[in-house]
Amino acid sequence: MKKWSPYLWKLIWVIGLFLCTIVSFDIKNEIKVMSASTYSIVPVFWTNFITLFLWGVYLSLILIKKWTININLPLLICVFIPCFLFSIFVPVATILPLSLPIGGIWFNKAISSYFIEIVAGFTFMLSLFNNLKSDNDKKVDDKIHNNS
Repeated sequence: MKKWSPYLWKLIWVIGLFLCTIVSFDIKNEIKVMSASTYSIVPVFWTNFITLFLWGVYLSLILIKKWTININLPLLICVFIPCFLFSIFVPVATILPLSLPIGGIWFNKAISSYFIEIVAGFTFMLSLFNNLKSDNDKKVDDKIHNNS
């Protein structure tokens, strides 16, 4: 059974992928209908942000091998935080009177792609459960083991 375990988990992940697709599609449609009846677009922006962020989290699950928290600070600071801030700006701006000091067409194109939210969720999980060692870490580990 141990031989088939990796295959089983990947198959379960694919089934979950289809279930997440169906559920997120239904939720988005329900929110759009509700927003049309209340004439408020705020829930649509928040739903987009939350579902896309969760998509990124779900997609990252297939890459996590160990569920021990090992924070990858460069990934967290340099990728997750900027992506998260850019992706949360639009939903927050629907509630608060915010304006972006920089911006323009590039910002609108990036935000309308809905890719930033997915990357934020993806890198959030990968920065928390960092299983990969860099080349420098491997060299240090090798030196430590060779000197022992």
